[in-house]
Amino acid sequence: MRKNISQCIDINSKYCPCLLAETNHCIFCSHLKGEATCNCNWSGVCILYEQHWQHKKTQQIEEPIKTRIEEQVEFIIKEQIGQNTYVLEFEVTTELAEQLKKIGSFVFVRCPNDPHFFYFPINIMKVEGNTLRVGVESIGPKSIKILGSNNNKLVVRGPYYNGVLGGPWIDNITDGNIILVAGGIGQAPAFPLAAKLMSNNNKVMAMLAPGKVGKIFIDKELGEMGVQVHNVPSLRQFGMPMLREWFALNPDLIVSAGPDEQHYGVIEAMQAAGVNIPMVATNNATMCCGEGICGSCLRKTRDNKIIRMCKQQTDFSKIIED
Repeated sequence: MRKNISQCIDINSKYCPCLLAETNHCIFCSHLKGEATCNCNWSGVCILYEQHWQHKKTQQIEEPIKTRIEEQVEFIIKEQIGQNTYVLEFEVTTELAEQLKKIGSFVFVRCPNDPHFFYFPINIMKVEGNTLRVGVESIGPKSIKILGSNNNKLVVRGPYYNGVLGGPWIDNITDGNIILVAGGIGQAPAFPLAAKLMSNNNKVMAMLAPGKVGKIFIDKELGEMGVQVHNVPSLRQFGMPMLREWFALNPDLIVSAGPDEQHYGVIEAMQAAGVNIPMVATNNATMCCGEGICGSCLRKTRDNKIIRMCKQQTDFSKIIED
């Protein structure tokens, strides 16, 4: 469980091969990177074969490359949890809702009348039937327009899956002791992570802080599902010292949901305590397209590699701090 293999989140899904394969920028297939030899060590369906077969099929029936689902919906403000932070609910089609139940799922949203470059990503808090619950911070021109006066409509594009780095650990761990640290708007993606961990018979201790949102808004629901919840006014002042004490309980996994500064703080606390356990972290990379095309999410790793954060699973600790 300690090794998290770096690979494309979309590999062998219905969205693979993707647009990157068209220009020899595939994350996984060496041939579709422009290299002469095959060295992928992949035991699934050959991506190179699928790319050539898909191209041939497209030529025969004039079918476009499979892209994400795009739907227009009407939303309601379920709750205002801070001055600029809201929980929204809206219904999507069954096809999209089913695909968003996967851990790490997120969607891009924009106002219907805005250009396509107004899309921005938001994590999924909850999927119940066809109803999605999401948390949105109204802090920039894109998000402010959505929550502006006289607007209750969104265009939703998805599904996307790389909202969590280390997702396989969440999926596979059972009967473990888990520490969950969540601050600010990071509480939104923390909720489905806790639900998944509890469903696999794990014991979860959650440390929650209001952060910049100014409010802890998932503690009651986490408590109802059996999570041991500990609220702190500040992770920096109170949470990190407490975290070092929690490491004495021999946890099997730590989950950090919040900004990158929080993730690095958790790593420092682990190093100070001499703890070496897997870590799951929410993905805070800047994203514009979600398909690895625009390059806005590129980050450098400690082994001198460049990865596309919107599509590539990796250990957060390997990413160089900006």
